[in-house]
Amino acid sequence: MKPTDRASEADTAGPHDAPAVGTPALARRADAVVAERLRAAAAREPLPGRPEGSSAVELAASLAAGSVHKDRFTAEIAAAVRGTALALAAARPHPTDLWAAASAFHADPSVWFEQAVLLGHPTHPLARSRGELTDDEIRAYAPEHAARFDLGLYRIAGLDEPPVWLSVCGRSEELPVHPWQAARHGLGSPPPTRVFPDAAPLMSLRTVSTGDFHIKTAVDLQLTSAVRHVSEAAVRNGAIVAQRLGEPAAACGITLLGERAAIARGPDGAPLPHLAAVIRRAPHRVGHPRAVPLAALAETCPSDGRPVAVAFTGNDPEAWWAAFCAVAVAPLRLFAATGVALEAHGQNTLASFTGDLPTGLVYRDFGGIRVPAADWPEVVGDLPEADPEARLVKLLAALFPTTLTAIVDVLAAWSDTDPGQWWAVVADAVRGLGLDPWIERAVLRDPWPVKATTAMRLADRPTDDIWVRVENPLAAA
Repeated sequence: MKPTDRASEADTAGPHDAPAVGTPALARRADAVVAERLRAAAAREPLPGRPEGSSAVELAASLAAGSVHKDRFTAEIAAAVRGTALALAAARPHPTDLWAAASAFHADPSVWFEQAVLLGHPTHPLARSRGELTDDEIRAYAPEHAARFDLGLYRIAGLDEPPVWLSVCGRSEELPVHPWQAARHGLGSPPPTRVFPDAAPLMSLRTVSTGDFHIKTAVDLQLTSAVRHVSEAAVRNGAIVAQRLGEPAAACGITLLGERAAIARGPDGAPLPHLAAVIRRAPHRVGHPRAVPLAALAETCPSDGRPVAVAFTGNDPEAWWAAFCAVAVAPLRLFAATGVALEAHGQNTLASFTGDLPTGLVYRDFGGIRVPAADWPEVVGDLPEADPEARLVKLLAALFPTTLTAIVDVLAAWSDTDPGQWWAVVADAVRGLGLDPWIERAVLRDPWPVKATTAMRLADRPTDDIWVRVENPLAAA
């Protein structure tokens, strides 16, 4: 893993030349997007107030009525509207040949699909909230703006790093640090020869592709629900989980992207989660040259409305959908075999294609998974969970009511068909797994769990999960 000399200005000018937010019509459209997510949250979540008003900020204020967090929440919603307007201004038509476009777009062909996701999480009202970033910084660092920048390596004395980190010849004491984070903490500019040029942010913004590697950096930014540090637990757990779970996952059709991680420590030895990083090989470096985040499959072209998934279905969308469903339910197979629940949402989970046909999954980021506590004594933090039903909630909420629902909705809308016919194929794929009755019932019959993201932002501990239940469309399939 070798950085090269700093990229020239010509190589990095594009994202910084992006247009301003644009017309009042665009601003109104952005407000409508966020307002609709708030109305949907009001219909399913336990919120202190009732939805009143028409604008997103008016709705936010009414839903937060009586909460001590009202002012903070309405400010977050205003920022989300602004970020959504910026994203809409950055929208570009999709190319006809997506595979060719992806290969030409970046050294890592998954980047095009990562950066094609315009509005982010399909239900979160803060999906395009970017913390303290200015508009210019959003354009410079956010994936929906096709951002590119230099990712520098910084010498950190006493860096807590694994035996093989950035060097196979001993300790490197070098840490990749996001440029915004480096400026925030006064690290200055990295040496010109210690730079990864043309680094491209992925869907999570703080994770970037250098071509051969995906590097999750720490940033002191609230992105959706939390400030995105890299915790000491994440540094420890990732390598353990990837190594131990890799073989069973592969048997279920899932490739785990292995991790190694490093974290700085203060003079007292305490971890500094704002100076830490996780490194994974990019999918194309581990045998998956055509890897598409599940969220990107639901992304529609700004000019004609065609979903990305439709670009791959050819003349037989039913056969394509059946193949996709067989692949998409693989996390249930892994749960049945091991008790481990992947947080298989559209950002963490990628479909791997052979030609235009989905043939497997690629999974990354183990911070949200849940493992049987008694079987995994070596992991720490939130991952161990003794209750199998609680573990299954994590899996179901990530995969079904958000990720698969978004894909079904766009396919049904594009083809002017009943969503029920698409869900019926999902149900058949689940039944074909031969799951234990209690798991099958939770997937096929019971209302689905979904994270109450708006209620969580109004809670005293906003990163603690709050679950609500929504209608299960498989119950009629």
